[in-house]
Amino acid sequence: MRRRAFTLIELLVVIAIIAILAAILFPVFSAARGKARSVACLSNNRQLGLAVAQYIQDFDEMFPLVSFPVPLNSWTGTLQPYIKNQALLRCPDDDSTNWPSGRLTSYAVNAWFTPNAPQPRTSLAAINVPAAVIYLAENGKDRRPDHFPPYCFNPNDPQRPAFCDALSASLPFFDAAGNPLWLAARRHQEGMNNVFVDGHAKWARWSQIWWEDAVAGVYDGNFDPRQR
Repeated sequence: MRRRAFTLIELLVVIAIIAILAAILFPVFSAARGKARSVACLSNNRQLGLAVAQYIQDFDEMFPLVSFPVPLNSWTGTLQPYIKNQALLRCPDDDSTNWPSGRLTSYAVNAWFTPNAPQPRTSLAAINVPAAVIYLAENGKDRRPDHFPPYCFNPNDPQRPAFCDALSASLPFFDAAGNPLWLAARRHQEGMNNVFVDGHAKWARWSQIWWEDAVAGVYDGNFDPRQR
C-alpha cells in the first residue's frame, strides 16, 4: 500500500502562506493592543476629569494646587479622596523609567491654572469656555513635575514670562521636528489624551490643539484660557 504524504514543495507553500498571514496580522494585533491601551488611558482621563469637577464643586470652584511652590501640594495627592485609585495616575503606554522614584503621574496640569501664570486662572469662574480649554494633558516621558507651562511654549505670546528662557535652557520646549518635549503628544496613534476644564476627555493630535490667533489674543491653542 502507498502512503499519501505532503511533498516538500507543498510544505514550503504552506509555510510561505503562514509567514505571509503572520506578516499581515501581527501589525494588526499590535495596533489593536495599542488602541486598547489608548482607550484605557482615555478612561483614566475621564475619571480624573470627574474627580477635578467634584473637587471644584466642594471647594468654591477653585482648582487643585500643583506641586509648586511646595512639593507636597501636588494635585495627585489632593485628588486622592476623589479618585481613590493610584493606578489612575499612570497611562498604560507610559514607559517612563523613573517610576516611582520621581515620577508622580502620566498626566500634567496646565500651568495657566497655577498662581505663577501671567494671568492666573485658579477658579472656574475665570474660564469663559470650559469645554474648549485643556486642564490636563499627557506628561512627557520621565518628567517629574505634575504641571507644564504652555504660556512658555510660544515666543510670540506677549505675556510670556521671563523665566521661560531658563526653563527652555534646561529642557527645550520642542524638538527639531516641532514636537513638544514637555508633553507626550504622540503617545497614542500620533496623538494624546486630554482633559478639558468642563471634565470631558478627548484624544487629539498636536496640530489640532496647538494654534495661534493673535487677533483674538489666543497664543496657546486649546491650552489658552484667554479664549472667549
